[in-house]
Amino acid sequence: MIKKDVLEMGMSISKNNKDLVRSLMSYSSLGLEMGLSVAIGIGIGYFLDNYFKTSPYLTILFMLFGIVAAFKTIFMLLKKVKKKDERDNDC
Repeated sequence: MIKKDVLEMGMSISKNNKDLVRSLMSYSSLGLEMGLSVAIGIGIGYFLDNYFKTSPYLTILFMLFGIVAAFKTIFMLLKKVKKKDERDNDC
């Protein structure tokens, strides 16, 4: 009986660790994704500015698109976290 309780407790801790690692990976990828969104937007804008000789207008425009994409990523993650918290509170 004691071994069963210890085993269940170990499985519970293992599940909590997996959830923690998943959350940390999600949050760490958020910063990378935000930075890449802005950098890719600037890169595309810079390339198009050089091609069409419209410097710096397209770089600024695509940088703003990158910033909007980064904020969209934040809001999607917040929505996901809120939904998970509501699901955990219901149980």
